[in-house]
Amino acid sequence: MNFDWIKTRALTHPDKVAIIDPIKETEWTYKELNIRAENLANQMVRDGVQKGDRVGVNVPNDVAIMDFLFASIKVGAVFVPLNWRLKPIEIEGVIKDAGIKYIAYADNHYERLTNLPKEYLKYNVDHDEYNEIVDPSTHEPFKTVSHESDDMAMLIYTSGSTGKPKGVIHTHESYRNNIYNEIMSWNLTDETVTVAAAPMFHVVGFIDIVLPALMVGGTTVLQRYFDHLQINKLIEKYKPTILVLIPAMYFGMIFDPEFSIEQWDSVELFASGGSAPLPAVQDHFKQLGKIIVNAYGLTEAPLVTYNSNEAALANETSIGRPVMNLAHKIVDEEMNEVPLGEMGELIIRGPSVTPGYYNLPEENEKAFVDGYFRTGDLAVENESGELTIVNRLKELIITGGENVLPSEVEAVLNKHPLISQGIVVGYEHPKFGESVGAVVILNKDAKGYDNYKEILDEFMLKNLAGYKTPKFYLELTEIPLNSTAKPDRLELQRLMNEAAGTLDVEELSK
Repeated sequence: MNFDWIKTRALTHPDKVAIIDPIKETEWTYKELNIRAENLANQMVRDGVQKGDRVGVNVPNDVAIMDFLFASIKVGAVFVPLNWRLKPIEIEGVIKDAGIKYIAYADNHYERLTNLPKEYLKYNVDHDEYNEIVDPSTHEPFKTVSHESDDMAMLIYTSGSTGKPKGVIHTHESYRNNIYNEIMSWNLTDETVTVAAAPMFHVVGFIDIVLPALMVGGTTVLQRYFDHLQINKLIEKYKPTILVLIPAMYFGMIFDPEFSIEQWDSVELFASGGSAPLPAVQDHFKQLGKIIVNAYGLTEAPLVTYNSNEAALANETSIGRPVMNLAHKIVDEEMNEVPLGEMGELIIRGPSVTPGYYNLPEENEKAFVDGYFRTGDLAVENESGELTIVNRLKELIITGGENVLPSEVEAVLNKHPLISQGIVVGYEHPKFGESVGAVVILNKDAKGYDNYKEILDEFMLKNLAGYKTPKFYLELTEIPLNSTAKPDRLELQRLMNEAAGTLDVEELSK
């Protein structure tokens, strides 16, 4: 079968601008994107790339990412976007695990690849040699290979926030079905304009918005690296109709000293995904008279639920309803469905869900039950069919035999004026096995800063059961982030255990 959709789009919208790169001061039409990909596909074949070979791309947001995706589809190779935020040893591990044949890279990220044999590093996308290969002023046509729908198209690695990154397989069927879901959910058309600010090695920045916008014939403006001081200016200039970003990005945009609400006049839909909603962001959107909707997905299923502006107004914590062609259940530990309104693990099944992890048969045994993928997220469904994510199953704290949801504690903690940001994690406790701790960034201008522990203790005990309240506070000036810009809970837990380990049992039990 022919899944070369960029070639089709080049026929229907040949002269429509598809990609704008303000930094490089370039723009590319759909016809030019297809020619770039065909030129590159020919070069890849000359370099020995065959159907099924994995090709890695260690590049920030750049048209080259699209070059290699579309060229890989034409050749039948597997596209592997690499997380350039990872440490060199982590990137090396991903490359070896995926069995990557060649790597495309950018100048800024070359140092993270220096441990690799030079024969891996085939294409420098910032050099003239690469630009000559893809130059659309000359065209070397390429006959696209035939695919099966279950052929692997992409191999996307998880962030590793709960352990070693795993390669998530996306077939031509699964990644395209995700794109179809985004197009339908966000009502995308060829008039759609967006800004790609989230890194495109992450499904939020790539499958959730860039690919859908291109598949319908829209326009994508690239921000090479997210910069909250610049993105509002890009929005003001290019007038996007939709933004899909992670909550921390919206936070930076809103609190930019030069931010003006008029800069956002063109945006019809603000979608937030990739991590839990930030109360400060939602509150500020309300004050601005804007609506932000929560989307939910995973690397294994980029869009699971969607929301509308109207539904978000009625229930701002909801992640909406499941997308089309997706079955879901909320189950208990024995995988039995729980009654409506009760909390359980969300499991999903459908053509947009990964068929499994690459070369990890034991992980796949644990990840699937009766054809359903276990998301690892605890959720609740209401009578209207709306879902709310309560917590990550693996983040559940069990202290003295009682279960504590970090999200519940965080919801209370972050309401206090002393807290700029608070994240709750479990830490090792000699008496209870595990206890509740809170990593906090404090608002030093708030009343009671010098006595914050006592004040927070009193506040938390008024609002939560005693076993749920933090027993230890760790003050930081900034929250460490993982490679996908989410709070690094593994590192926070390590810091918490390290700090709590200096105290004796009596101090910990106060």
